[in-house]
Amino acid sequence: MAPSVPEMAPSVPAIADWPPLAVQALLALNPALFVAVAALAGAALAHRVGLRSLVAGTASGRVWAGTMGRSAAVGFILGLGAAAVDTLVRPALGEAWQRLEAHRPTGVPTLAFGMLYGGLAEEVMLRWGVMSLAATALAALPGLRRRARAMPGAMVLAALLFAAAHLPALSAQIELTPLVVTRTLCLNGAAGLVYGWLFWRHHLEAAMAAHASTHLGLWAWRGLVA
Repeated sequence: MAPSVPEMAPSVPAIADWPPLAVQALLALNPALFVAVAALAGAALAHRVGLRSLVAGTASGRVWAGTMGRSAAVGFILGLGAAAVDTLVRPALGEAWQRLEAHRPTGVPTLAFGMLYGGLAEEVMLRWGVMSLAATALAALPGLRRRARAMPGAMVLAALLFAAAHLPALSAQIELTPLVVTRTLCLNGAAGLVYGWLFWRHHLEAAMAAHASTHLGLWAWRGLVA
């Protein structure tokens, strides 16, 4: 009798047996690649459609402190509002969602990760990369040659993608019901529109400040109602 497949296959250690640093590096690989591609796309296209960045040198830094402060305040209020809505609709989302919320990490490391990954990586990917690309593509369409006409569509596309990107990770934790999907798309989509508007009217760093502060608002609300 021929040997079975497990007997013939070489032994490969499970990912769970890898050193923690190796596991973290593996998990960070895909986001790092997306961030790199988005950064290049934004660097090539953002300034062509009037989207600016302080770091890229395409936005004036003379009043950056006031803009960043106001953007951070908007993000904090947005986080409080989203958390309040979440609290109101939680009973309708089912027992699985309530168990997930009850065991959601709320410590400072989780807050720091959310502020850094959301405020930096996600904004580079979704606003600097996707929104710049979408605005460039829409501006090239007949009838949308004016940047101001193309930008709302780019904002919506980036916000929808931002909202939908939260679903795969959520589906790995609980079953996605229509109400859970609607809640996730609406709250994250609304936040994405705010970040997109700040990027358009000010610069990328304003969107980053708002996004990071949204996590601070969510964290503050959970600390108050816990």
